Amino acid sequence: SRMKALITLPNYDDATSYLFCYTKEIIDFADQKGIFTIKLSRPRLTKENMEKSIAKQEPKLVLFNAHSDDKTIYGDKIMGEEEYLVKEGENHYLLEGRIIYARACYAAASLGKACTKNSGCFIGYSTPFSFWIDEKWSANPLKDQTARLFLEPSNTIALSLLKGNTAREAVERFNNSSKKNILELLKNKKEPGAIANAMVLWSNIQGQEIIGDKEMRFV
Repeated sequence: SRMKALITLPNYDDATSYLFCYTKEIIDFADQKGIFTIKLSRPRLTKENMEKSIAKQEPKLVLFNAHSDDKTIYGDKIMGEEEYLVKEGENHYLLEGRIIYARACYAAASLGKACTKNSGCFIGYSTPFSFWIDEKWSANPLKDQTARLFLEPSNTIALSLLKGNTAREAVERFNNSSKKNILELLKNKKEPGAIANAMVLWSNIQGQEIIGDKEMRFV
């Protein structure tokens, strides 16, 4: 059976639109590898569709681009309200036994621990996952060199998992890629914003957690 990955693609504000654009590289890479991606974007990005897709397709890897808090991962904004996809204590068991990467704030603080109690691996952040953007590129996120400093390292996690690396190796690549960007920023610390960017990259490294089976692989 083909390897399958489920990816959520909200796109309703600056943060989600940047993640939406950056995820294209991940989807293209999966396609090259012959990995089947279940892409949930508007209007299909609902809790009901996500639950059905997981039950029917059994994806081993789930990549969330999302707003979230410590117990909840959200999907799309529907009629002005953010609809949640996964809530601890309600349907978090859906994530058990899979590799999850939540590119989202706080979800590792509690939800990540709940859904890996028995099996699986959760890579996420127990603090905000933050990135700065350069407003003048907000219509064209991939040209925004400021955002790239943060989003390229976070893409390496997904790409590394798709290549068949362990969860632990994927996180090491994220750390190395982030540190490389920090060193570049410190070399040019006179540039406006350089130190602030370096500090946010460092807090993303510090806030990242890998919970459950660190040696788990997707492929």
